[in-house]
Amino acid sequence: MNQYVTLDNGLRLIIYDRKDLSTVGVALGVGIGSIYEEAGKRGISHLAEHIIYRGYPNIDLEIEGLGGVSDAYTERTLTMYVFEVIPSGLRDLLKLIYRMFANKKVNEEDLEKERQVVLSELRMRSDDPDTLIYDLGPRALFGDSDYGDPVIGLEESILSIDSKDLEDFLESYYTPDNMVLSIVGPVNIPINEITSMFGKWYGASRPKKTPSMGKGGPIIVRRHTDAAYLSYSWYITLDNRDPYLLMVKSSLLEFHLVNGLSSYLISRLRNRGLTYAVDMDRDLLPGVYYYQILVSAVNVNIIDEVREEVVAALRNVGDIFTNEYYLSKRFNYFKYLINDYTRRPAQIAESISYMELKVGMHDIDNFNKLLETYFRNDVSDLITDGVWSMILPS
Repeated sequence: MNQYVTLDNGLRLIIYDRKDLSTVGVALGVGIGSIYEEAGKRGISHLAEHIIYRGYPNIDLEIEGLGGVSDAYTERTLTMYVFEVIPSGLRDLLKLIYRMFANKKVNEEDLEKERQVVLSELRMRSDDPDTLIYDLGPRALFGDSDYGDPVIGLEESILSIDSKDLEDFLESYYTPDNMVLSIVGPVNIPINEITSMFGKWYGASRPKKTPSMGKGGPIIVRRHTDAAYLSYSWYITLDNRDPYLLMVKSSLLEFHLVNGLSSYLISRLRNRGLTYAVDMDRDLLPGVYYYQILVSAVNVNIIDEVREEVVAALRNVGDIFTNEYYLSKRFNYFKYLINDYTRRPAQIAESISYMELKVGMHDIDNFNKLLETYFRNDVSDLITDGVWSMILPS
């Protein structure tokens, strides 16, 4: 039985009781990310993600001791914490999550340790072209702005953040009315016990600023690398589009372009011997949906050929929707991915919290049905002229 409850403190609690699953997934989404930060404190959302774990002693051992695992990430509009445990560990996991996020105090020693971890991560990201290329797409589209700046922040901004900044940030945005808690799997705890526990969280979110969206241009970065790394990014404005349906169609665009070796873009590039490493990134932001195609480890002698092929493929993506043989084969692969996905409680819980924060919808079963309904619909309207970013050998 699925349950959706909004607690008196504003926390949205979503429970998918799935007795057929062998583990329980829990996802806590917080509606704050890098585009809402002050430019001088860029990266504070990501640093806060690290600090949350630091506030609980021996957190890794505690979670693993419950028969579980945990992960977290920060995006431009949200921060997500994902857990998965065996059913017997659910009650203690929820108690642990409650204590982790109820604490808003930041220890100076913990801050300095996590600051160094984040700075190390930032430097590694800058040195690794396979990772850095992901940051260049938004920068090429939106320039030096809230939309264009890297989620992880900049070295100078990370160094400027102190414990009071983080405590104010947690008090302002890590509040129950700015959170969604999803639980998926064999839930063996009465819902009133869960609501009683998390109903004790307090606070109200500070209004978020209106993020800036600048205008960028092509980017070329030189690095000590033997190959080239390419990014082609574009965006569409929401206008009167339904964000929920746009998310459905964008998921299908990604599937058709890069999911599986027989996908349209990957097979075109592979068949011509141009590359074997193609990926896609995308995100729904206030007012726009942005997309990014990434082609890695490209021979520098065929860069122009790869670029021409990517653009040609995108311009002609409508061709695949006239090929019934291709679509029928791909639909079976699509159903396999959906079936595989629905066996993973942590992934389902993450998607539920993510969708609720993004578009105020959380029915993942309906979302999957819409994916099937629109599978054969042309998605050419999601593609516009874009801008290239490149990392080239120095």
